[in-house]
Amino acid sequence: MATVIYDFETSGLNPHTEDIIEIGANCITNGVQFQSLVIPLSKKAISSKITEITGITNELLKREGVKTEKIFINFFDYLNHIYKEYDGLTMVAHNGMQFDDIFLRRMHRYIQTTGNNNYDELFQNIIFIDSLMVCRYIHPSRKYHNMREMCMVYNVKNKQAHRAMGDVNALSTIWVYLMNYLKQLKIDVSGEGLRSSLYYY
Repeated sequence: MATVIYDFETSGLNPHTEDIIEIGANCITNGVQFQSLVIPLSKKAISSKITEITGITNELLKREGVKTEKIFINFFDYLNHIYKEYDGLTMVAHNGMQFDDIFLRRMHRYIQTTGNNNYDELFQNIIFIDSLMVCRYIHPSRKYHNMREMCMVYNVKNKQAHRAMGDVNALSTIWVYLMNYLKQLKIDVSGEGLRSSLYYY
């Protein structure tokens, strides 16, 4: 089973209504990455607040962004290839339960509405792990477990914070530390093992 660390930059904080504007992913099993800017599905302009946080501008999306329909398929092709090659897929995002995983589910539903059911098996078998919950498990006495805090704990420099690949690369490094610690506790760090040990869905 392979593990993919992933992150979405979005047009806002509501995972049920906002748009994905950037996708980043890293398969830590084989090192293959995926990265793309995304033209918002709603075609709405992103706000100056989002530009301030991410550095992504409407002009950048117009110039380098890929149309939603195309990039969603490309991303699921990337995931499906890994899933088939390694006979299983664990996907890890920081605060994924409350954010990224919801966007990914919406992405899959959108693909289904186009009549494309090629990724149904993949999606039904993905194991979702929220690295935020793993951090809380390992560091119960810490008040905060956000990416900035965890980068400080593990001395990881994220030079592109709030950009998809910057956050993915930082989390990929942190994930190695987290998994090594859990292995020392004799905890099964496979996707299935983490899900059963750490209260996942």
